[in-house]
Amino acid sequence: MADPRANNFDCMRFVAAALVVLGHSYWLSGRAHSEPLRAFTGHSDMADVAVNVFFVMSGYLIHASWRHSAGPLAFIGKRALRIFPALAVSVLFTVLVIGPLTTELPLAEYLSAPQTRAYLGNIALLTHFQLPGVFVHNPFPDTVNGSLWTLPYEAFMYLSLLALGMTGLLRRLSTVVPLVLLVVYFWLIPTLELQSLILAKGCRLGLFFYAGALLYQYRRRLPWSWKVAVPLLGLALATADTPGWFLVHVLTLPYLVIYLARLKVPRLSGFARYGDFSYGLYIFSFPLQQALMHGLGPQLPLPAFMFLGLAGSLVLAVLSWHLVEAPALALKRYLPRPSRHEAGLGGGPVRAQSDFG
Repeated sequence: MADPRANNFDCMRFVAAALVVLGHSYWLSGRAHSEPLRAFTGHSDMADVAVNVFFVMSGYLIHASWRHSAGPLAFIGKRALRIFPALAVSVLFTVLVIGPLTTELPLAEYLSAPQTRAYLGNIALLTHFQLPGVFVHNPFPDTVNGSLWTLPYEAFMYLSLLALGMTGLLRRLSTVVPLVLLVVYFWLIPTLELQSLILAKGCRLGLFFYAGALLYQYRRRLPWSWKVAVPLLGLALATADTPGWFLVHVLTLPYLVIYLARLKVPRLSGFARYGDFSYGLYIFSFPLQQALMHGLGPQLPLPAFMFLGLAGSLVLAVLSWHLVEAPALALKRYLPRPSRHEAGLGGGPVRAQSDFG
């Protein structure tokens, strides 16, 4: 039987997380105008595209997770164990370590401030970006951990897919949902001049998530070939810096991501044998980068800022994996497991380290 982990999802998630760190380096150092990918595409920067990649892979893998879960309790349990323990540690580390070291306020005033208590709501996906007196003079001021904005949307995607799965509509609507989101994002929002950032961001991320879920649904019918991937890549490159680029990006990126993730590259399939550091890299990097900018100043050369931010975040991510994430994920053994018959439905799961099981 083929190893269900013989894929490149782990490697691609790590690369995407690293690109988020590098992309944020431009904004956090006050050099957003020189971000190369935004200049090339005319629309999205490095961190934007990396987040899109994350959501494509998430849609693909979470659809697989639902198909091979013992039921809603097991599905929710796996998702909660993956998200919340490390998130809680990241939020507490930011409030209790980075905040006190960088705030302009007296420690007692900082700890008792309403903003500090509100920031703890990030543990429950109630997004707050500010801590009192923290990073107020940085080139990208006041925002302590901007990466957290995607997590409530990610959780919403999980719950929406769960709802579709429980009602038996997931297979029937796997094509309809992306089409509806396309219409809403590219026609309804601009036509009605809707100003809701929540709606716009939700539709954008939903497009990539449900495109990934759709590709999982039809994974056995689609031709996974470089003969398809290369023309799609060429189309995306040819339309860069044009008004239609983002639509082309939405239509081409999902196939390209899953094609690369499914390629048989033995060295890459074992990428996460020492741990899956992508999530930790994502949720710890932003406050650490802000702290570096606070301490060393915007005169720090960009390459040095990128290196220090990536290296320091990787250290925190390794600690997070071994001390928090892996022990939490080990608790999945107490969740309900599918019967042998249920586990065999759909031709077997596609696994990425720590995603589901």
